[in-house]
Amino acid sequence: MRNLIEISEIRPAGGWRGWVAVRDAGKDRFTKEEWEELLARPEKLFDEGVQTIKSDGGDIVAIKYLSIGGRGIKAVMKRHRRGKGPLGILRSMGPIRGMRNFIGAVKISQYGMPVAAPLAGLYRSRFMVCDESIYISEYVDGVNLHKFLSNLPAEARERYWSKDQVCEQMAEILVTLSNEGLYHRDAKATNFVVCRQGGGEYRVVITDMDGILQGRGEDRQLGALWRLAASVMGIAGVNRTDYVRMFNAYCDKAGIEQERQGDIWRELARKAEEKYRSNHLKQGR
Repeated sequence: MRNLIEISEIRPAGGWRGWVAVRDAGKDRFTKEEWEELLARPEKLFDEGVQTIKSDGGDIVAIKYLSIGGRGIKAVMKRHRRGKGPLGILRSMGPIRGMRNFIGAVKISQYGMPVAAPLAGLYRSRFMVCDESIYISEYVDGVNLHKFLSNLPAEARERYWSKDQVCEQMAEILVTLSNEGLYHRDAKATNFVVCRQGGGEYRVVITDMDGILQGRGEDRQLGALWRLAASVMGIAGVNRTDYVRMFNAYCDKAGIEQERQGDIWRELARKAEEKYRSNHLKQGR
């Protein structure tokens, strides 16, 4: 089922430009005028009332309650600032991260994929160089996939049922990306959030858009599988049966011929183990 999102262009003061989602969400309706009032000075968004969850140089990821037209919404805000020197300028002349993430999230939402609802994408540039960009999405209440797998239920039947749901949904997400000409270059478990639904079922949601890029080719598409596997190796609750279940679900949905699956499995296992060992060596430095 496609989730159509209407977007509108805004031009705040100070050389900022961007797009916002104007949408119905139950009783809420966010209009362009309400967004323009909130984002009149985008650089002020991070001044107060924020819970910073990551800070790396000029990049910040924070949680904040935004008041849009008198209605509050819990949001995740990601700010990216241009790096210093010639390399920073060169990179800032490419795709603008905040806008790429916003437009990308709008598109994959319309493909029917579970993604943190995109709210706004903004950028400020001078002389064709982007100095700063901001991506705002709705906060997803849940835990990342790594934590979810690290704290599985003790009861064997519920453990199997929980992992089975996650495997099926992750396979569906990766295959759908592939079918739409996209791939995930950073499909690690911390970039997905698992939510508990009202009926007790689990739902996997994409919360990080940085790793989703345009591109086709089997190596790119299958790369998400071994990167995901490498990111959960070492978790006590994850075993070989889970990797096989995920791989089989992916092959079924992607239509990979059975006679090719053995060779693909061995190659993915080799790459996943190499990536896992490499990550541990880096962490031990």
